[in-house]
Amino acid sequence: MPSDAPSDPSSDDFDAYVAAFHALLHRNLPIPAEYPGPCAPRRVDASRPLVAIVSPHPDDECIVGGLPLRLRLEAGYEVLNIAATLGSNVGRRDERWTELTHACEVLDFATVDPHFVDRLPLHLKRRENEPETWRRDVARLAEVFAEHTPAIVMCPHAQDGSASHIGTHALTLDALALYGKPAWLVQSEFWGTMPTPNLLVELSNRDIAHLLRALVCHRKEVERNPYHLRLTSWLADSVRRGGETVFGAGLEPPSYDFGAVYRVDRWNGQRLEPLERRGAVGIDEPLNAFFEI
Repeated sequence: MPSDAPSDPSSDDFDAYVAAFHALLHRNLPIPAEYPGPCAPRRVDASRPLVAIVSPHPDDECIVGGLPLRLRLEAGYEVLNIAATLGSNVGRRDERWTELTHACEVLDFATVDPHFVDRLPLHLKRRENEPETWRRDVARLAEVFAEHTPAIVMCPHAQDGSASHIGTHALTLDALALYGKPAWLVQSEFWGTMPTPNLLVELSNRDIAHLLRALVCHRKEVERNPYHLRLTSWLADSVRRGGETVFGAGLEPPSYDFGAVYRVDRWNGQRLEPLERRGAVGIDEPLNAFFEI
């Protein structure tokens, strides 16, 4: 092909569009210096409604934290992150706890380590093969619920594509059954998509910047794998997917730039009651209204 062949003007637009994304994926967002130690524990105001996030790993509170962040900022909810694990690398656990406390300080979330004995893996195989140790962790998580009486409990969904995420889902439902009091259950997704989400939550530019500032507190994780630079793209894609999975294929999706999908159901103290309604909550709408019976 001759080198002086005229270029298609439209191809320049597409090349520039992709180049802009490429540049963002290589943008050096500032990562904090090593922390001298963990932040002091933040006390929970028991007079406010509380969202309890049962997080499989440190950093999940940031990745799926759009809904609780909005509830805190808009409606004054307290948010408590429950660190179900501190990761599989035993040598990094103290450091990961320190990073987690700093991330939660950025988000103004409280955080607690339930101190599961021996920190055994939260996998379904252990639930089946080591029922005694599993029941011990269930009882401890139920104690945390009883201490804080959450209005909303968050955990990964049952097919979230990671053994620890799937195990955390099972642990949470087992603990809710032992706890025996009603709460909203919000299921999140990260490693595997949910088949039936029923809530799409719009996130503003400021919301996502807030989540990113917290996410980079997990210093060693984002240095190892710069997934923080892909969070914005994932939240944009969630609008594409949620626009059809929440409301039905072929319908016009909400005109959000960024959002996160969740599954909301009601735990009645004994069992899960599927929620029939579906919704999309924009940044100018009250998110807490979705949780009013």
